[in-house]
Amino acid sequence: MKYPKKTKEMKWSKLGNVYILVDPDTNKTFDIDPITFLVWIQCDGRTSVEQITDIFSVNGNRDIVKAAIMGIIDKLVKTGLIEWGEHASKVSEEPISKALES
Repeated sequence: MKYPKKTKEMKWSKLGNVYILVDPDTNKTFDIDPITFLVWIQCDGRTSVEQITDIFSVNGNRDIVKAAIMGIIDKLVKTGLIEWGEHASKVSEEPISKALES
């Protein structure tokens, strides 16, 4: 199963009703609305679309919420803010202490 994950961690700030993400390598900025920001925050490579949908769903509106989240994720992929990856726990089977030795 594929999981959405941020392409990199970015600094962010809020200005009115807009969140501004700043790429630490290029200083490029991305202005996103609050709902898109909340979805972006959840894209950690460990949280599935189903789990993100559960976070936002209330009173049986799950199908509508999931469709909206998929649209937001597609937009985030197109802007390069997230990518699809394998579950984070499957990325590396090697213990962290071993990785630190190299």
